[in-house]
Amino acid sequence: MRTFGSATIDLKSNLQLCKLKCASCELLCIQSRLHDGQHHCQTSHACIHSCDFCALFGETKACTISAGHPGNHMKVCIVNAHLCGQVCKLFGRQGCLDECTKVIGHADDDHLCAASVHACGQPCELSKLRLADGSTPCRGICGTPIDMNHDQHQCGARGCSFPCKLCKRLCASTDHLHGLQGGAIHLCGEEHSCPMQCIANGICEIETAPQSIEATFTGKHETFQYTQVAWFAKRLRCAKSIPPGLASHEGQHNHSLDERVVHFCKAKCGHCGYYCTLPLGHPQQEHETRHGSMSSSRWAIDGPDGASLEVEGRRFSSNDEGAPMMCNIVCKTLGRHTHIDYCRSQDATPCVMNPEALHISKRMLPAPDCPKDFVTHNLFWRRSGFKDPYSRNEQANFAKCGKAILITDLCWLLILTAGPEHTSAEGNAVQPSFSSPGYVSNDGHHFSCKNPVVMQQAFHVIFVADRSKSMSSTDRQPLENTPASGRIIRTSNNRFGALHAVAGRQAARRDAYSVILFDRNVVNAVVNDFSSSPDNLLDAVIRYQTSGGTNFTAAIQHAQSVMEQHWSTERTPVIIFLSDGESPIEDQTVQNLCRAAVRRGKALSFHSVSFGREKHSASLRRMFQIALEAQNNSPRDPLARTAATIASTYSEALDTVQLAETFLGIADSLTRPRGFLISNKET
Repeated sequence: MRTFGSATIDLKSNLQLCKLKCASCELLCIQSRLHDGQHHCQTSHACIHSCDFCALFGETKACTISAGHPGNHMKVCIVNAHLCGQVCKLFGRQGCLDECTKVIGHADDDHLCAASVHACGQPCELSKLRLADGSTPCRGICGTPIDMNHDQHQCGARGCSFPCKLCKRLCASTDHLHGLQGGAIHLCGEEHSCPMQCIANGICEIETAPQSIEATFTGKHETFQYTQVAWFAKRLRCAKSIPPGLASHEGQHNHSLDERVVHFCKAKCGHCGYYCTLPLGHPQQEHETRHGSMSSSRWAIDGPDGASLEVEGRRFSSNDEGAPMMCNIVCKTLGRHTHIDYCRSQDATPCVMNPEALHISKRMLPAPDCPKDFVTHNLFWRRSGFKDPYSRNEQANFAKCGKAILITDLCWLLILTAGPEHTSAEGNAVQPSFSSPGYVSNDGHHFSCKNPVVMQQAFHVIFVADRSKSMSSTDRQPLENTPASGRIIRTSNNRFGALHAVAGRQAARRDAYSVILFDRNVVNAVVNDFSSSPDNLLDAVIRYQTSGGTNFTAAIQHAQSVMEQHWSTERTPVIIFLSDGESPIEDQTVQNLCRAAVRRGKALSFHSVSFGREKHSASLRRMFQIALEAQNNSPRDPLARTAATIASTYSEALDTVQLAETFLGIADSLTRPRGFLISNKET
């Protein structure tokens, strides 16, 4: 109804006539009162009557004076033959008929036309004012007779020319110069709908039907189309009416006349921006909403530079936007997971005391200067202030292994002793049952969760280590104060021994290990071993000594052969290539290695480690670049779970400590990177 009423007012405004004098004759202008340009009567401007003088002699001739003129109708020839015909002394004034109509040789010197009134002709006083659009409210000229003294110039228009401040009707004042009055308020005298918005506290209306918007996601690894789901809150217009003659109504603006009208809570989810659907001031402690696309969030991933997380076939990296995910679906998609949130303390001390939070000591995108914590699913939603949108069964599943997921070993496995379903001594284990979910441990206990070892991604890790003569240099030596230090130092107290010390720290699980040593030739120290202890692996390696020559090509080709001979669809191939020198190697050799892995369904993760000088590391760096390019261009492994791709890396280790840190970093990257969506800091 408001729209119809507004359209009616516009229609009536455009139908009102100007009614000021035509610029070419004495008739009135019949254009719209808001027209541009000169006034026009829309006629030929010629008088339609017959000459009065010709009629006296029985002739019928048309009057040749302009339409609407005052005085007698006459023909120009009559004026020329019988009357003075000189230029009127008031020529140019509004209403002037141009030629004197006195008799020829009249006694006085004043030539006057037949017009009864000669108007002032100055612009109307309102021409000095301007409307909101910059136009003048009146284009008329003063109609007061020139021989009459007057202080204000006023045209012949009747009524105020200003529009009503609340609509497009003209002001109801009958004073044409109303706009010159100080503080004049122009009102049409009709009732109006209030144009203001509701100012009551809270949200007036929340759209119940989510809006689907086709959008494009552009991340570090890929670009794709997705449907973004948004939900909008509205501030409605005031429903009150403004009485005739008033500029505003009494009381505050409100979108409803019902005193019991409900305004909704102003709280909104920090990730998707959906407003709470409960009434303002609701008694419930938690807010509630339906949730939508996480457009106010970005991915935060704990892992090496370039680490990504794969979710439903899509790869996301740190600082990628979170809009393709939805608050009420993402947790279910990820399964057991941890959330990432901004740390709420000045240091990590309170986090240590919180069993549901683990402080992250390293910098992490987005907002790398803001410290962050791993938090449990339950704590995340409590902090959000919104009700957890997931079912009780889903929440119970997310709660399992909560602390185990938060606290990881520096090398490989999750610590599996915190979740109650992993504890048998407290009576939490049950008797084995083939009909119930879970797994049975080696000691016969049944657990309600999946076997945590099977849940972890498995690898075939192939160490390809340089044992050329330069590796006998003693500038870098094995780590001291480790259980195996004495055994290593007795046989290889040099660079080669430093390699044994850190490589021996890797532990066997579902992962298979191969160790290939090379100089000018290649030898297998360990092949596809996934049952030996770290001590057994170390014994298999330390019996070899350094020798002469360096042949990268032979080493890579042999590593490819070992990978292909012992290929398993359960294990992702990982090659760790370590050398302190340089050897020429064709790009094609490394490309063949990478393509062999891709053909079998899994991309190779290649890690080159330089244990020498930078100037000797060009080949190692190039090998990494080729492997990374092949890895990024490879198709997704269809058998892989929603886990991260382990990006290939290049590292430099200047001493034994750095070498150890490099190996631990590679080992840590082989666990599934932890990541979740975190709200934009500015929101």
